[in-house]
Amino acid sequence: MHEKKRLAPVILVLLIMGVAICYFYVANFTAQEKHPITIAVSKTPLSAPFYVANAINAFENTCASVEVDEVVGGQAAFEKVMSGKVDFGTSSDSVIAFQSLNTQDFVTHAMFVQSDNDVKLITRKADNIEFMSDLKGKRIGVTKGTSSEYILSTLLAIEGLSMHDVKLHHYKPEKLLTGFSQQEVDAILPWEPFGFQALQLLSEEIKIHDTKSLSTLSFNLISQTADKKLLKKAKCVIEGLRIAIDYIVSNPEAAKKIVIAELNVEPEFIAWVWSDYIFKLGLNHSLMLNIKSQAIWAMESQSEEFEHVHNTERIFDSRALTMVSPGSVNLSM
Repeated sequence: MHEKKRLAPVILVLLIMGVAICYFYVANFTAQEKHPITIAVSKTPLSAPFYVANAINAFENTCASVEVDEVVGGQAAFEKVMSGKVDFGTSSDSVIAFQSLNTQDFVTHAMFVQSDNDVKLITRKADNIEFMSDLKGKRIGVTKGTSSEYILSTLLAIEGLSMHDVKLHHYKPEKLLTGFSQQEVDAILPWEPFGFQALQLLSEEIKIHDTKSLSTLSFNLISQTADKKLLKKAKCVIEGLRIAIDYIVSNPEAAKKIVIAELNVEPEFIAWVWSDYIFKLGLNHSLMLNIKSQAIWAMESQSEEFEHVHNTERIFDSRALTMVSPGSVNLSM
């Protein structure tokens, strides 16, 4: 009996040492298995899950070692992905639709946010543009091949107009407001934060038209066509995004502060846009139809550039999201 009592502390110490050694090897194995990942992230509050993930070290809790490359607009992020400068990018459904007409060598792994009010139509009060029909013959600034251009076409179509009824001027997203301020155009369709900047700079001179719920814009995680290695990386990123989105939903005020600090914007701006955002992972049939309809529109409206619509279903790669959150995938009819 006394011998057993003497052995008990020794066994306890050995067990503790064993657990410590196991933890050490698991920790080192996990560290060795971390994948270095570069992501081109569009500088917009739509990218909030990435900012929050970095702030709360969400990626550190997965197999990802993430380096963020900030860019202006999903189009710039797409170009970096396709040039091989980064592994992943954030891109709107409109950019995906337009680019699907040029190439099929890319995929979207997950949608992580939606907004039905991110792109705004802005005109001058002095021009008395009250209805979409008043845009006929006007000079309108858009960013070509993005949601800016697509939403304009939707607004015009409501009044039986087409892009041929207006004079299009193409600007980089950060130059839209400059073109408007310098009287080069009569109206612009910027996305945030440029809509809010217009309100701050020209509040007494402009009218921001109510286009809420007219069209839903989504932001998506894209990459070149994924091989086995890239698929593992996509899973790591999506795991981090899931952690970040859960945090946003549970701690909205703290999440807002993170985005305010990251974008160096005023709290009033985040209050202006936040209620329009739905942060949620997904790949669904609705997104697929939306991208396909935009691709068809782009081909028909710019037929001189594109010959036909490719199979847009091929650009949806649900494997990584299915591994992380199978309930978020619904691509069936």
